Amino acid sequence: MRFNPFISHRLLINAIIAMFFSAVFLSSYLGVLKTYASIQWLDIMGEGGIVLMTLVWIAALLISRPPSKVTTYLVIGVGLFMFSATLDLLDEWLMHPAHQWLSWIESLPAPLGMLLTSVGLYYWHQEQYVLNRQLRRREAHLREHDKVCSVTGLYKAQYLDSAIKEQLTSKQPLWLGAIDIRDFSHFNSEFGFSEGDRLLREISELLLMNCRLSDVVCRYAGDCFMVLMPATTEQQAKELMAQIKGALKHCAFKVEASKKAKFQYVTTALIQGNKHSSTGKLTSQLHSQLQQKKHQQKVAHRAHVC
Repeated sequence: MRFNPFISHRLLINAIIAMFFSAVFLSSYLGVLKTYASIQWLDIMGEGGIVLMTLVWIAALLISRPPSKVTTYLVIGVGLFMFSATLDLLDEWLMHPAHQWLSWIESLPAPLGMLLTSVGLYYWHQEQYVLNRQLRRREAHLREHDKVCSVTGLYKAQYLDSAIKEQLTSKQPLWLGAIDIRDFSHFNSEFGFSEGDRLLREISELLLMNCRLSDVVCRYAGDCFMVLMPATTEQQAKELMAQIKGALKHCAFKVEASKKAKFQYVTTALIQGNKHSSTGKLTSQLHSQLQQKKHQQKVAHRAHVC
Protein backbone atom coordinates (compact mmCIF):
# COMPACT_ATOMS: atom_id res chain seq x y z
CA MET A 1 0.00 0.00 0.00
CA ARG A 2 1.19 3.50 -0.86
CA PHE A 3 0.30 6.56 1.20
CA ASN A 4 -0.30 10.14 0.13
CA PRO A 5 2.25 12.12 2.23
CA PHE A 6 0.21 15.33 2.01
CA ILE A 7 -2.78 13.55 3.60
CA SER A 8 -1.28 10.89 5.87
CA HIS A 9 1.86 12.78 6.97
CA ARG A 10 1.01 16.49 6.80
CA LEU A 11 2.85 17.37 10.04
CA LEU A 12 5.99 15.50 8.98
CA ILE A 13 5.89 17.09 5.52
CA ASN A 14 5.62 20.54 7.13
CA ALA A 15 8.49 19.73 9.51
CA ILE A 16 10.80 18.65 6.65
CA ILE A 17 9.92 21.72 4.57
CA ALA A 18 10.55 23.94 7.60
CA MET A 19 13.95 22.31 8.21
CA PHE A 20 15.03 22.74 4.60
CA PHE A 21 14.00 26.36 4.26
CA SER A 22 15.36 27.19 7.74
CA ALA A 23 18.76 25.97 6.59
CA VAL A 24 18.48 28.01 3.37
CA PHE A 25 17.34 31.16 5.22
CA LEU A 26 19.95 30.87 7.98
CA SER A 27 22.79 30.34 5.53
CA SER A 28 21.62 33.10 3.16
CA TYR A 29 20.99 35.64 5.95
CA LEU A 30 24.39 35.22 7.61
CA GLY A 31 26.54 34.33 4.61
CA VAL A 32 28.39 36.30 2.01
CA LEU A 33 28.60 35.02 -1.56
CA LYS A 34 32.01 33.58 -2.44
CA THR A 35 33.94 34.45 -5.57
CA TYR A 36 33.57 32.09 -8.49
CA ALA A 37 37.23 31.05 -8.31
CA SER A 38 36.93 29.89 -4.68
CA ILE A 39 33.96 27.59 -5.29
CA GLN A 40 34.80 23.87 -5.15
CA TRP A 41 32.46 22.25 -7.65
CA LEU A 42 33.47 18.70 -6.77
CA ASP A 43 32.47 19.32 -3.13
CA ILE A 44 29.18 20.81 -4.30
CA MET A 45 28.42 17.69 -6.32
CA GLY A 46 29.22 15.39 -3.39
CA GLU A 47 27.34 17.36 -0.73
CA GLY A 48 24.47 18.12 -3.11
CA GLY A 49 24.13 14.41 -3.76
CA ILE A 50 23.87 13.76 -0.03
CA VAL A 51 21.06 16.35 0.33
CA LEU A 52 19.24 14.94 -2.69
CA MET A 53 19.47 11.35 -1.45
CA THR A 54 18.22 12.24 2.06
CA LEU A 55 15.19 13.92 0.47
CA VAL A 56 14.61 10.80 -1.65
CA TRP A 57 14.82 8.62 1.49
CA ILE A 58 12.33 10.84 3.29
CA ALA A 59 9.93 10.70 0.33
CA ALA A 60 10.23 6.90 0.20
CA LEU A 61 9.47 6.62 3.92
CA LEU A 62 6.44 8.90 3.71
CA ILE A 63 5.02 7.08 0.70
CA SER A 64 5.70 3.57 2.02
CA ARG A 65 4.81 3.78 5.71
CA PRO A 66 1.62 4.52 7.65
CA PRO A 67 1.61 7.15 10.43
CA SER A 68 3.40 5.69 13.47
CA LYS A 69 6.19 6.43 15.91
CA VAL A 70 8.57 4.42 13.72
CA THR A 71 7.81 6.69 10.76
CA THR A 72 8.16 9.80 12.91
CA TYR A 73 11.55 8.80 14.34
CA LEU A 74 12.92 7.83 10.93
CA VAL A 75 11.67 10.90 9.06
CA ILE A 76 12.70 13.42 11.72
CA GLY A 77 16.08 11.68 12.12
CA VAL A 78 16.83 11.74 8.41
CA GLY A 79 15.41 15.28 8.25
CA LEU A 80 17.88 16.55 10.84
CA PHE A 81 20.70 14.93 8.93
CA MET A 82 19.37 16.64 5.77
CA PHE A 83 19.35 19.99 7.65
CA SER A 84 23.06 19.69 8.47
CA ALA A 85 23.87 18.46 4.97
CA THR A 86 22.04 21.45 3.46
CA LEU A 87 24.06 23.88 5.59
CA ASP A 88 27.25 22.12 4.50
CA LEU A 89 26.18 22.40 0.87
CA LEU A 90 25.39 26.11 1.14
CA ASP A 91 28.78 26.70 2.79
CA GLU A 92 30.31 25.98 -0.60
CA TRP A 93 28.63 29.12 -2.03
CA LEU A 94 28.39 31.34 1.02
CA MET A 95 31.09 32.40 3.47
CA HIS A 96 29.87 32.55 7.09
CA PRO A 97 31.31 34.51 10.04
CA ALA A 98 33.07 32.45 12.69
CA HIS A 99 30.17 32.29 15.18
CA GLN A 100 30.38 29.39 17.61
CA TRP A 101 26.58 29.08 17.82
CA LEU A 102 26.38 28.81 14.01
CA SER A 103 28.95 26.03 14.08
CA TRP A 104 26.83 24.19 16.66
CA ILE A 105 23.67 24.61 14.57
CA GLU A 106 25.52 23.12 11.62
CA SER A 107 27.12 20.22 13.50
CA LEU A 108 24.69 19.08 16.21
CA PRO A 109 21.58 18.15 14.14
CA ALA A 110 23.46 15.42 12.22
CA PRO A 111 24.41 13.25 15.25
CA LEU A 112 21.01 13.93 16.83
CA GLY A 113 19.37 12.83 13.59
CA MET A 114 21.47 9.66 13.50
CA LEU A 115 20.41 8.92 17.10
CA LEU A 116 16.71 9.35 16.27
CA THR A 117 17.13 7.24 13.13
CA SER A 118 18.75 4.50 15.22
CA VAL A 119 15.82 4.58 17.66
CA GLY A 120 13.44 4.38 14.70
CA LEU A 121 15.33 1.40 13.29
CA TYR A 122 15.13 -0.34 16.66
CA TYR A 123 11.34 0.09 16.77
CA TRP A 124 11.17 -0.92 13.10
CA HIS A 125 12.99 -4.14 14.00
CA GLN A 126 10.38 -4.88 16.67
CA GLU A 127 7.55 -4.04 14.28
CA GLN A 128 9.03 -6.23 11.56
CA TYR A 129 9.40 -9.15 13.96
CA VAL A 130 5.65 -9.06 14.61
CA LEU A 131 4.86 -8.71 10.90
CA ASN A 132 7.15 -11.62 10.03
CA ARG A 133 5.21 -13.84 12.44
CA GLN A 134 1.95 -12.77 10.80
CA LEU A 135 3.27 -13.30 7.26
CA ARG A 136 5.13 -16.57 7.72
CA ARG A 137 2.24 -18.59 6.28
CA ARG A 138 1.79 -16.23 3.36
CA GLU A 139 5.47 -16.00 2.44
CA ALA A 140 6.53 -19.62 2.93
CA HIS A 141 9.74 -18.57 4.74
CA LEU A 142 10.99 -16.69 1.69
CA ARG A 143 10.45 -13.03 0.82
CA GLU A 144 10.69 -12.15 -2.86
CA HIS A 145 8.25 -9.32 -3.53
CA ASP A 146 8.70 -9.43 -7.30
CA LYS A 147 6.97 -12.83 -7.15
CA VAL A 148 4.06 -11.64 -5.01
CA CYS A 149 0.63 -10.69 -6.39
CA SER A 150 -0.04 -7.07 -5.49
CA VAL A 151 -3.80 -7.66 -5.15
CA THR A 152 -3.93 -10.75 -2.93
CA GLY A 153 -0.49 -10.78 -1.30
CA LEU A 154 -0.08 -14.42 -2.38
CA TYR A 155 2.74 -15.70 -4.53
CA LYS A 156 2.43 -15.69 -8.32
CA ALA A 157 2.69 -18.68 -10.63
CA GLN A 158 6.43 -18.05 -11.09
CA TYR A 159 7.14 -18.82 -7.44
CA LEU A 160 4.79 -21.82 -7.38
CA ASP A 161 6.62 -23.35 -10.34
CA SER A 162 9.95 -23.07 -8.53
CA ALA A 163 8.42 -24.49 -5.32
CA ILE A 164 6.97 -27.48 -7.21
CA LYS A 165 10.30 -28.11 -8.91
CA GLU A 166 12.04 -28.14 -5.53
CA GLN A 167 9.47 -30.45 -3.93
CA LEU A 168 9.55 -32.93 -6.83
CA THR A 169 13.12 -33.84 -5.87
CA SER A 170 11.83 -35.08 -2.51
CA LYS A 171 10.72 -38.67 -1.93
CA GLN A 172 7.67 -37.45 0.01
CA PRO A 173 4.22 -37.64 -1.66
CA LEU A 174 3.18 -34.38 -3.29
CA TRP A 175 -0.28 -33.10 -4.20
CA LEU A 176 -1.31 -29.99 -6.09
CA GLY A 177 -4.81 -28.55 -5.83
CA ALA A 178 -6.55 -25.89 -7.93
CA ILE A 179 -9.48 -23.67 -6.93
CA ASP A 180 -11.38 -21.70 -9.57
CA ILE A 181 -13.98 -19.04 -8.68
CA ARG A 182 -16.95 -19.59 -10.95
CA ASP A 183 -18.39 -16.62 -12.88
CA PHE A 184 -15.86 -14.20 -11.42
CA SER A 185 -15.91 -12.17 -14.65
CA HIS A 186 -19.66 -11.65 -14.16
CA PHE A 187 -18.99 -10.44 -10.61
CA ASN A 188 -16.51 -7.87 -11.95
CA SER A 189 -18.99 -6.74 -14.60
CA GLU A 190 -21.79 -6.33 -12.06
CA PHE A 191 -19.93 -4.78 -9.12
CA GLY A 192 -16.71 -3.37 -10.59
CA PHE A 193 -13.02 -4.30 -10.46
CA SER A 194 -12.48 -2.65 -7.06
CA GLU A 195 -14.99 -5.00 -5.43
CA GLY A 196 -13.55 -7.87 -7.45
CA ASP A 197 -10.08 -7.19 -6.04
CA ARG A 198 -11.54 -7.01 -2.53
CA LEU A 199 -13.25 -10.36 -3.06
CA LEU A 200 -9.96 -11.91 -4.20
CA ARG A 201 -8.25 -10.61 -1.04
CA GLU A 202 -10.97 -12.12 1.16
CA ILE A 203 -10.70 -15.44 -0.68
CA SER A 204 -6.92 -15.38 -0.20
CA GLU A 205 -7.35 -14.95 3.56
CA LEU A 206 -9.78 -17.87 3.70
CA LEU A 207 -7.39 -20.07 1.73
CA LEU A 208 -4.56 -19.29 4.14
CA MET A 209 -6.77 -19.97 7.16
CA ASN A 210 -7.70 -23.41 5.83
CA CYS A 211 -4.20 -24.46 4.77
CA ARG A 212 -1.29 -25.74 6.83
CA LEU A 213 1.97 -23.93 7.49
CA SER A 214 3.80 -26.27 5.12
CA ASP A 215 1.41 -25.61 2.21
CA VAL A 216 2.17 -23.01 -0.47
CA VAL A 217 -0.82 -20.96 -1.60
CA CYS A 218 -0.64 -18.97 -4.81
CA ARG A 219 -2.81 -16.96 -7.17
CA TYR A 220 -2.04 -18.80 -10.36
CA ALA A 221 -4.02 -16.77 -12.90
CA GLY A 222 -6.98 -14.41 -12.65
CA ASP A 223 -9.57 -16.17 -10.50
CA CYS A 224 -7.60 -19.43 -10.26
CA PHE A 225 -5.69 -20.33 -7.08
CA MET A 226 -3.38 -23.28 -6.49
CA VAL A 227 -2.23 -24.99 -3.31
CA LEU A 228 0.96 -27.02 -3.15
CA MET A 229 0.72 -29.72 -0.46
CA PRO A 230 4.08 -31.38 0.22
CA ALA A 231 4.41 -34.57 2.28
CA THR A 232 0.67 -35.21 1.98
CA THR A 233 -1.32 -38.39 1.46
CA GLU A 234 -4.21 -38.64 -0.98
CA GLN A 235 -6.74 -38.72 1.86
CA GLN A 236 -5.22 -35.63 3.49
CA ALA A 237 -5.20 -33.76 0.18
CA LYS A 238 -8.85 -34.60 -0.51
CA GLU A 239 -9.88 -33.55 3.00
CA LEU A 240 -8.00 -30.27 2.71
CA MET A 241 -9.59 -29.42 -0.65
CA ALA A 242 -13.03 -30.31 0.69
CA GLN A 243 -12.48 -28.02 3.68
CA ILE A 244 -11.35 -25.19 1.40
CA LYS A 245 -14.36 -25.68 -0.88
CA GLY A 246 -16.73 -25.68 2.09
CA ALA A 247 -15.20 -22.53 3.58
CA LEU A 248 -15.46 -20.62 0.29
CA LYS A 249 -19.00 -21.89 -0.38
CA HIS A 250 -20.22 -20.51 2.95
CA CYS A 251 -18.37 -17.19 2.69
CA ALA A 252 -20.99 -14.43 2.72
CA PHE A 253 -19.12 -11.64 0.93
CA LYS A 254 -20.79 -8.26 1.60
CA VAL A 255 -20.83 -6.20 -1.59
CA GLU A 256 -20.20 -2.55 -0.75
CA ALA A 257 -22.77 -1.13 -3.17
CA SER A 258 -25.74 -3.29 -2.19
CA LYS A 259 -24.77 -4.32 1.37
CA LYS A 260 -26.07 -7.79 0.49
CA ALA A 261 -24.24 -11.07 0.87
CA LYS A 262 -22.82 -12.59 -2.28
CA PHE A 263 -21.97 -16.30 -2.13
CA GLN A 264 -19.27 -17.79 -4.35
CA TYR A 265 -19.23 -21.16 -6.06
CA VAL A 266 -15.93 -22.82 -6.77
CA THR A 267 -14.57 -25.65 -8.88
CA THR A 268 -11.66 -27.67 -7.53
CA ALA A 269 -9.24 -30.18 -9.00
CA LEU A 270 -6.47 -32.29 -7.51
CA ILE A 271 -3.43 -34.07 -8.93
CA GLN A 272 -0.52 -36.02 -7.51
CA GLY A 273 3.08 -35.33 -8.38
CA ASN A 274 6.14 -37.57 -8.13
CA LYS A 275 9.81 -37.51 -9.04
CA HIS A 276 8.97 -38.46 -12.63
CA SER A 277 6.66 -35.45 -13.07
CA SER A 278 7.70 -32.09 -14.47
CA THR A 279 6.43 -28.75 -13.27
CA GLY A 280 4.91 -27.72 -16.60
CA LYS A 281 3.25 -31.09 -17.17
CA LEU A 282 1.81 -31.18 -13.65
CA THR A 283 0.23 -27.72 -13.79
CA SER A 284 -0.96 -28.30 -17.37
CA GLN A 285 -2.71 -31.54 -16.44
CA LEU A 286 -4.27 -29.94 -13.38
CA HIS A 287 -5.51 -26.98 -15.44
CA SER A 288 -7.00 -29.33 -18.04
CA GLN A 289 -8.74 -31.31 -15.31
CA LEU A 290 -10.12 -28.07 -13.87
CA GLN A 291 -11.44 -26.90 -17.25
CA GLN A 292 -13.07 -30.29 -17.85
CA LYS A 293 -14.86 -30.10 -14.49
CA LYS A 294 -16.04 -26.55 -15.21
CA HIS A 295 -17.44 -27.70 -18.57
CA GLN A 296 -19.26 -30.62 -16.92
CA GLN A 297 -20.77 -28.29 -14.32
CA LYS A 298 -22.01 -25.90 -17.02
CA VAL A 299 -23.62 -28.78 -18.94
CA ALA A 300 -25.26 -30.08 -15.78
CA HIS A 301 -26.52 -26.59 -14.90
CA ARG A 302 -28.07 -26.10 -18.37
CA ALA A 303 -29.74 -29.50 -18.16
CA HIS A 304 -31.15 -28.63 -14.74
CA VAL A 305 -32.51 -25.28 -15.98
CA CYS A 306 -34.13 -26.87 -19.00
